[in-house]
Amino acid sequence: MTKQRFISSLLIVALLSGCSMIPDYSRPETDTPAAWSEADATNETVIAKDWWKNFNSAELNSLMEQALANNNDINASVHRVEQARALLRSTRSSLFPTIDATGDLGYDKQNNNDAQDVSENRGSAGLSVGYELDIFGRNAAERAAGEADLDAARYDSDATALIVMADVAKNYFNVLNLDERVKIAEQNLDSAKELLRIVQARFDAGATTALDVAQQKSDLATTEANRAAIVQQMKIAKSALAVLVGKPPQNLQITGKDLRSLAVPKIAAGQPSSLLERRPDIRRAEAQLLSANADIGAARAAFYPSVTLGLDWTVASSPISDPASTALALASSLAAPIFKGGLLEGNLMYSKARKAELVENYRKTVLTSFKDVEDALVAVKTAQQREASLETAMNEARKAYELSKQQYDVGSIDFQILLDSRQTMLTAEDNYIQTKNDRLAASVDLYKALGGGWVDFASPNAIITTKIVE
Repeated sequence: MTKQRFISSLLIVALLSGCSMIPDYSRPETDTPAAWSEADATNETVIAKDWWKNFNSAELNSLMEQALANNNDINASVHRVEQARALLRSTRSSLFPTIDATGDLGYDKQNNNDAQDVSENRGSAGLSVGYELDIFGRNAAERAAGEADLDAARYDSDATALIVMADVAKNYFNVLNLDERVKIAEQNLDSAKELLRIVQARFDAGATTALDVAQQKSDLATTEANRAAIVQQMKIAKSALAVLVGKPPQNLQITGKDLRSLAVPKIAAGQPSSLLERRPDIRRAEAQLLSANADIGAARAAFYPSVTLGLDWTVASSPISDPASTALALASSLAAPIFKGGLLEGNLMYSKARKAELVENYRKTVLTSFKDVEDALVAVKTAQQREASLETAMNEARKAYELSKQQYDVGSIDFQILLDSRQTMLTAEDNYIQTKNDRLAASVDLYKALGGGWVDFASPNAIITTKIVE
């Protein structure tokens, strides 16, 4: 075959390449509700990527920045993106020619019949080029699968960041809540001590019995134990927050004292269908499905022949022999599978079954996202109602306790009624403080359920992908 005919054949085969065995993809159908049942409005909304700033806390803003920079789970997810990018680069290499250089040097010595030695230095250098024609699209399908895997890793990284940010906000609120509960417990402890002093004085004056003194001492001990338990919870919450922001617990300092200075944002839920584009876990599930779809194409293409073109160019020389010589060789090879013992069929069956599994995973992820939003909307509304009711209960319980103290001082009620009114007040105060924390936590859960501040990783406003060097 002449050189011109070989090149013409090469062009014809190249034109035939590009055939794809990847099945046509369509997003799996899911039952999407028209609106949220618990939402006050269904207008579309864009949640700011730095949604945590809506709580009006400079300290929370600082903790978020530390978490995004230092959290181990986020950083690990970024490295998983780098791994996926490296694998994609490796996969893409099959679409390009391979070029290898060769060379050798030698020394030959011969003894002729006339007893004279003949020696020479010799050397050669060569260049080998190979290229596999992707006629049936196997390499292109593997590249498409790798690109989808990279997308999935990026979405997974965004989903990890969203979870971490929500945990930082909720743990911060919990620390402030527990700190405030400790202060209330200390006030109650002082009150219990003062009440014991009064009871003891009345007992010494013969105005009450030893039973009242014993009951108050028991109440004081219980109050001390409750305070100790709340202090323990606060220290544990601080340790959890420290790990989230990438610090040892001993190095974390929280300056906030209570939840009163925090704003409770009003969040518009938007349309349910927007979750399909907003939530990174849904996008990750779809990217995994796209990768599996491309794997089917690669498995199908493996049933067909592969064609490889090669070119070898060699230059050889020897200083005492003929001048340097040049050799050029063009070659092509074809490999077609005939019998693989069921390997190819098994790979195709596996790819199809894997895609079917991921379709179900995608649908479950979508359904779970709808559930998350509905649950968060219910929690926000319920927490708001409970906060108002418990504030009233707390105020009335305080009034009842003050009246009980006055009546006990004049001897119009027995000590047990006073203890009951005091316990009712303590419970009401503690419930009110906790429901404020519940309301803030419910707002965070709603932000997370709606996809938080996540935006497509191609956007310059993406949460964490700016840390990844392309």
